[in-house]
Amino acid sequence: MAELSEKAFKFLKKQAPVKFMATLGEDGFPNVVPVLSVIAWDKQTLCFVRFMIWKTRRNLEQRKLVAVSGLGLSRAVEVLGEFAGFEKTGEKLDFFNNQALYRYNAYMGAGQVGVIRVVAEKAWYPAAYWRGFQAGMFGVASGRDDPDPEVMNPVVQEKFRRRLAAKFFSWLDREGNPRLAPAPGAFPLSKSRLGVFGLEPVFRGLQVGSPVAVSVLSSEPNAYQVKGRFGGKTGRSGIVYHLIELEKSFAAGPPLPGEQIYPASP
Repeated sequence: MAELSEKAFKFLKKQAPVKFMATLGEDGFPNVVPVLSVIAWDKQTLCFVRFMIWKTRRNLEQRKLVAVSGLGLSRAVEVLGEFAGFEKTGEKLDFFNNQALYRYNAYMGAGQVGVIRVVAEKAWYPAAYWRGFQAGMFGVASGRDDPDPEVMNPVVQEKFRRRLAAKFFSWLDREGNPRLAPAPGAFPLSKSRLGVFGLEPVFRGLQVGSPVAVSVLSSEPNAYQVKGRFGGKTGRSGIVYHLIELEKSFAAGPPLPGEQIYPASP
């Protein structure tokens, strides 16, 4: 069985790093959302609370493959895993139920704990927060006169314009595994397009038209996810970035995590 390095174990054992999780949806797109409860239980196991992750839960139970990343002040680590199931009793559940977040929240306690077996420690990425300031220079207004469909409403656009929000990009590798990496350089180009600065090694391996997803978590906290297809490398004013042509948007946090925003449900 694969194990985390000592460096990754110590990093993910802490609850402080912001954690995101990527799964494979039934639509063939990656699904990436913040799951802040993820911790390294030991070097072979990650665990998390089943807490408002309805779509992620379904993906895990049906397809098992998962990627997890923890984002710190200067770096992020990506770990591939295989979902092993939910536990309703035991020391892992007791651990979480003793945490203030689950003892004193407005929704519920930690009723079940998800268990992920480590498959591989894939990569360490620099946080590259300066990309957020670069992206902030390119962010656009709500685009009321833009003829494109409003995949991102003004609220979603505003979150993606924030320079210090936590943003993650997710894609599928050649084996079909969901992958994810921090994307502070993501910014709205229009109501239906995102640009992403950086992540050159990731985009170099993607074909135009590949299904991708991007998620943002702001400080309120609010979280949203957009899905679409990689549109290739482009640029403006001599500055190069990667284009995402968007098709769908979702809420990715309370009060209705997973609710589809665009296109509106019938």
